Amino acid sequence: MSTELEIFAMRLKQARILKKLSMDKLAELIGGIVTKQAISKYESGKMKPNSTVLIAFSTALGVEPDYFLRPFSFDANNFDISFRKKSNTSAKDVNALKVQIQDQVERYLEIEELLGKPVDGIQKKEGAELSTPEQMRLLAREIRKEWNLGDDAIANVQDTLESKGIKVISTEAPEGFDGVSGIVNGKDYIIVLNSSKTNVERRRFTGMHELGHLLYNDRFSADLTPRQKEKLCDSFANEMLLPTDTLKKIFKPGERISTSELMHLQLIYGISIDAIMHKLVDIGILSESKYKSYCINKNKNEALKNFVNQTRYVENFTNKFETMVYAAAAKDLITTSKAASLLHSSVGTVRKHLNVI
Repeated sequence: MSTELEIFAMRLKQARILKKLSMDKLAELIGGIVTKQAISKYESGKMKPNSTVLIAFSTALGVEPDYFLRPFSFDANNFDISFRKKSNTSAKDVNALKVQIQDQVERYLEIEELLGKPVDGIQKKEGAELSTPEQMRLLAREIRKEWNLGDDAIANVQDTLESKGIKVISTEAPEGFDGVSGIVNGKDYIIVLNSSKTNVERRRFTGMHELGHLLYNDRFSADLTPRQKEKLCDSFANEMLLPTDTLKKIFKPGERISTSELMHLQLIYGISIDAIMHKLVDIGILSESKYKSYCINKNKNEALKNFVNQTRYVENFTNKFETMVYAAAAKDLITTSKAASLLHSSVGTVRKHLNVI
């Protein structure tokens, strides 16, 4: 159990990291009322600030004063946050993202507990060791059956995940980050998605990819590399979004495939053309040589590349967290000021949108 002083020390450091400030810069922002050395002592738990300094920190770091004394409900360092290979994201960006995720998950759990109506969550699936794409596709088909999805398209991935008790959180993140997942306190299944991503198909794919991690991470063969594990979750996501049986009813091995057919599938199933093409190879409908030719042509032909990369699926964005906060405010479970704090918004904005019938 952390003491009040330890909590303050960690919260101050996290708030500074989130703003990507050095200790020198923070001292400058609060008008030099304390030195860099004093801030170092605060962050190491050796000293506690007076009310004047606390308010100065609050103003400079854009948090409410009570933020500094809010107990920790989990450690975001347990989330294995990674970026794509070509990303030039700095360590400062990664650390800030971890703090951001910590804050958003904590606020989500706080309001859900206050409303007292969490949905019974999913459970990890026990079973044999996993090492092949076909195993992952089979598991995806089992989940589709268990969730009564049949072979139909999943209209809204986030709604589907949340209906199973998974907490889906959107956060603004640097380019190169798609999403991350983890289990908090042994019971809360969390998926975090990059809200900066405008490509709907990629966001949907990432949601299902992270579901694969949540359910099966413990079963992946120890012989697999991290990249191979990622590819297994890609196979799972691809099957969740577009079942193999559906593709086999449409395409036959050796047949020519038109871009119009691919676009039609993209519009119905909310999965990218690239992901469809990759799956056609995996399930033996498209040869490796044909797929290689497709990739070469796409990279040479700018018009084809733009056509393939275009996002077309329409999925209504939902924000369960925001809905829960306004519900709690409408029921007088929290004040308007508390709602604004949870939403990182102004009291005026909350009052404007809080229409109580």
